[in-house]
Amino acid sequence: MIIDTKEEATTLWRTKTFFIAIFLTAILIVVFITTLDKQWKTITAGGLALIFIAFYWFQYRMEYHYFFFSNNGKNLLFRFYSLRNLHGNPKSIEISKLNFHKYDITSTFFNKKEYLILYQKTPKGIAKYPPISLTLLTKKQKTELKRALFAALKTANNK
Repeated sequence: MIIDTKEEATTLWRTKTFFIAIFLTAILIVVFITTLDKQWKTITAGGLALIFIAFYWFQYRMEYHYFFFSNNGKNLLFRFYSLRNLHGNPKSIEISKLNFHKYDITSTFFNKKEYLILYQKTPKGIAKYPPISLTLLTKKQKTELKRALFAALKTANNK
């Protein structure tokens, strides 16, 4: 099974780009075209700027990540990277189904953000991976991911 949030990530980037275009157009209209006096232009431009900042603060806090998952073959493969404006490098985690120990899904930010935490058996003990954001996944994708991880746990426990 494969889960890929490419479409959701593209939609998010288009929404951000559209919002920037609307914001810049509105500011230009308020400042250069409207016949408002200087004080009202400043108040209106400031209000628009606050709305823009609130939108981007929310997007930043949600920590959207592109997410790819595959459980085809003997390994679980996770690929992900941040969709923030200044994102880091793409990251990848590959865990053998036989060494998969457990997973946790935690929620934060008013239950709007979800993180996946993976654990793997190693010769030195249990390794815990850094959290992976699942915020961009749809409910259906989250359900499929949970089923696949549960099946992988059964495989690991039956070895």
